[in-house]
Amino acid sequence: MRDDPQRYAMEHAHHLEDIAFWRAAARRLGGPILDLGCAVGRVAIPLAEDGADVWALDGSAEMLDELAARAGRAGAKVAKRIRLVHADMRDFGVDRRFHMVVAAMNTLQTLLTPEDQLACLRTVRAHLAPEGELVFDVALPDLAEVAGTLGVVRHTGVHHDTEKGVTLVHSAWYNGLDPVSQTVSFTIQVDETSADGHVSRHVRHHEVHLFHASELLHLLARAGLEVVESCGAFDGSPVEPGSERQIYRCRAAS
Repeated sequence: MRDDPQRYAMEHAHHLEDIAFWRAAARRLGGPILDLGCAVGRVAIPLAEDGADVWALDGSAEMLDELAARAGRAGAKVAKRIRLVHADMRDFGVDRRFHMVVAAMNTLQTLLTPEDQLACLRTVRAHLAPEGELVFDVALPDLAEVAGTLGVVRHTGVHHDTEKGVTLVHSAWYNGLDPVSQTVSFTIQVDETSADGHVSRHVRHHEVHLFHASELLHLLARAGLEVVESCGAFDGSPVEPGSERQIYRCRAAS
């Protein structure tokens, strides 16, 4: 299991900066929609709230159970619009073609090898409806910056969970970098302070692939996908020096 689902949900609840982007894309493309690596429904539930039929795919049954519970709390209409798919995003089969496939919040970066990356992209292509789009975002890497800050602790935000009455202090640091495979390992630390002042520490370790733009274009082409549009932020601004994101709209190549 990737994480405890309820803790994952609490620690990611403040990540809202991209939700308007996915909602706008869903309104433009229509359903049905496939959400790859959906976790607890951070993206799937808002899209279903807007009226889209969403297939929510994840490799963790526990994450999907939590998604179902959260969708139920959002209302019967929302829960009915979400179909859970317990599968590996590198190799899945759904008897449906999708107008939009979403891979949000660096999901594709969890695929560490070209073989796994291509397997996923080719499977996605096979599930796209005519004129359907794969829409995804990944980080725009700066390998020199990563290599130069290994072990440096960065405080990445303080967030208050009013429902649970706790304060979460987020920190992160890079542990290692393989410049050949472009794989980076890092640690995320969350210090949680309860209403009575008790502090508990939660630590998670991750390993992800860092995609350069030229590498992504090559992988997409090999998978039979072509880029319709790319940008460097969720407001549509271009990729430029200092950008932190790469966001792509792709269709099946003719």
